[in-house]
Amino acid sequence: MPRWPPFRRPTGLREAALALAVALAVLLPLTVHAPGLLRDLETASLDLRFRLRGALPPGPETAIVLVGEDSIKRLGRWPLSRRLYARAVELLDRAGARVIAFDLLFAEAEESVPGEWRDAAREAAGRLRDLDDAAALRSRLARLADDRPDAVLAASLKANGNVLLPVAFSSFSGEPEDAPAVLADHAFQKLDPSPAEPVFPLQPTKVLLPVPVLAEAAAGLGHVNMAFDRDGAPRYDYLALPFGGDFVPSLPVRAAATYLGVGWSEVGLALGEGVRIGGALAPADQAMRLVINYRGPRGTVPTYSFADLYEGKLDPALFKDRIVLIGASFTGIADAYPGPFGSTPVPGTERLANVIDTILSGGFIRDSPPPWPAVVIALVAVLAVAIGIAGALLPTGLMLFAGTVPVLAWAAGMQLAFAHGLWLPLVAPVAALTAATAAVLLYRYGFVEGQRRVVQRAFRHYLAPELVEELAAHPERLQLGGETRMLTVMFSDIRGFTSISETFKANPQGLSRLINRGFLSPMTRLIMARRGTIDKYMGDCVMAFWNAPLDDPDHADHACESALAMLAELDRINGELAAEARAEGRPFHPIHIGVGLNTGECVVGNMGSDERFAYTAMGDAVNLASRLEGQSKTYGVAIVLGEATRAAAPSWAAIELDLIAVKGKAEAVRIYTLLGDAACARTPEFAALSDAHAAMLAGYRAQDWAGARAALAQCRGRDPRLEELYGLYEERLVHFAAHPPSADWDGVFVALEK
Repeated sequence: MPRWPPFRRPTGLREAALALAVALAVLLPLTVHAPGLLRDLETASLDLRFRLRGALPPGPETAIVLVGEDSIKRLGRWPLSRRLYARAVELLDRAGARVIAFDLLFAEAEESVPGEWRDAAREAAGRLRDLDDAAALRSRLARLADDRPDAVLAASLKANGNVLLPVAFSSFSGEPEDAPAVLADHAFQKLDPSPAEPVFPLQPTKVLLPVPVLAEAAAGLGHVNMAFDRDGAPRYDYLALPFGGDFVPSLPVRAAATYLGVGWSEVGLALGEGVRIGGALAPADQAMRLVINYRGPRGTVPTYSFADLYEGKLDPALFKDRIVLIGASFTGIADAYPGPFGSTPVPGTERLANVIDTILSGGFIRDSPPPWPAVVIALVAVLAVAIGIAGALLPTGLMLFAGTVPVLAWAAGMQLAFAHGLWLPLVAPVAALTAATAAVLLYRYGFVEGQRRVVQRAFRHYLAPELVEELAAHPERLQLGGETRMLTVMFSDIRGFTSISETFKANPQGLSRLINRGFLSPMTRLIMARRGTIDKYMGDCVMAFWNAPLDDPDHADHACESALAMLAELDRINGELAAEARAEGRPFHPIHIGVGLNTGECVVGNMGSDERFAYTAMGDAVNLASRLEGQSKTYGVAIVLGEATRAAAPSWAAIELDLIAVKGKAEAVRIYTLLGDAACARTPEFAALSDAHAAMLAGYRAQDWAGARAALAQCRGRDPRLEELYGLYEERLVHFAAHPPSADWDGVFVALEK
């Protein structure tokens, strides 16, 4: 039956599954419910994105006039008289300002003269009506009675027709008040279909309005309440807030609509989606919040002094066709807030200008709109799988660097998305990818690297270092417990070891050094350098095999190459040992070895008991290799190849030795000796030797003793390594000539010794 190859899990599957599971386990809970710290980090990352983007020039639509400390010194104490604001409105009207929006809450009437004083002055003026000499006094009393700054400002507002005033919600708990009629007139008049259910975290219950005379004179009202983050920074504007059954717009929405000439009844509110002004949509989240696209740090929007405006020191062209926001910013007034571009607070009026600029320019920043949350999860999953695969393919040291690549790529992608108006999460995905990388590294160190170290410890004495690394990197190629593989097995033994040992009777340590230095160590290096696996050392004998634990399609060739290299190295070692023996005045016994090579199916793996085991090979092919090594003494050659090895390595220079039945086996096998590499096999000298040798064997097996001896004579003298072999056949031919075998003799030599 055919042997199916074992199923192997694709490389990196476990690591990829682990990274994916960890990344999703971190990301999904943070996506559903982000803790406060995560929110702080995410908003900090948004500020960083602003700074990386850099300041942008604002649009030409807005300008700011601020009452600063210098204006107060020049125009009087705070609060300034509303007569001054009335004058400012008149000046801006003449300059051609298209919209004027106050960021000053005129919630209380300005009483320059107490009311009872005005009543008294009015009564006194009436009593003086018939006194001619009291005309001047009567006029002054009348002016005193009619001193109403709010009315002066209201007149300016009506004359201009495009002045907007703010309202402020002062409470978000308790029972809500009824919406004043004047506020209801300025709430959204048009409700568009709502694609999502709105969620209002702020539910106002009380409102501060301008005094009635100003509220009635204003062209529009809008709230100036801010959406503060946990760190106290206003990153959003509430485009609409619910109050008394209506939805009140923000002041920037009213300013943008008025500037664009869109009638208020045509401005549509789509809850959970945004506000539609003409054909453009100002997008919002479910809480009707718009992310403010700050153009830059404080002062980015053109800002001018109120005193300079009032005193006529500013060029009217600065305000032509603009939205002019009038506010206040000085020490002692709490109307400056953190911005994304640095530590310098941004005046609240400039915040409003940035909101207006965001709406008019269309430079909206969407906070993870659909379907981006799902896309983010999918992208993190893909990157996590890539981290897992990289963790399986890359060395651990390189994985530390490679693990930062997805994080850096995500950060770069988020900055690119921000440049295109998307605020996608940075912190939670980075946390998920970092956790995935850490999990893969811990898995690598705790399991894979542990498995690697086990493999390295188990095979560093058997395999060349580069093969150990390859096996440790891919332990799935190793089937522990035993598997059947086609191996080429080598046994190598020292000839005359007993005689050598006798010369070291008084120096056993010297014998140990000789064996280790002169045989085991150099032969081991040669074998492992050619992809061989050292099975064991047995005194002066080395057992090795090829094609396990790693595949080696050329295992027979590598075994033959190793055998020849061992003989060449041994000649060099004998030269060094001879020189040392002469220098020390002791006898020298050269080291000679016999090598047996055989190829066949073997069982290879960790064999032994539960307490002690070793990686080894077993099987009939192993036993035959051991017998062939022993036959090197019989035939007087250094290397004996089995028939299967010769068939697996046909290009090498080898000649047949005999047809032999080794001890313990009834079946005869052909054996060969190895004389050289493929280049040697192509030489004319080897071809002549091979032909003469084949003729000698043919005559021998045909019982043509005379013909065999004639062919043997042609073989003599061609290769000194074969002289002992040809001496053996000379003896056989003489013997069989005198004592012919039976007619059914098959030429098989039965070995009686191992």
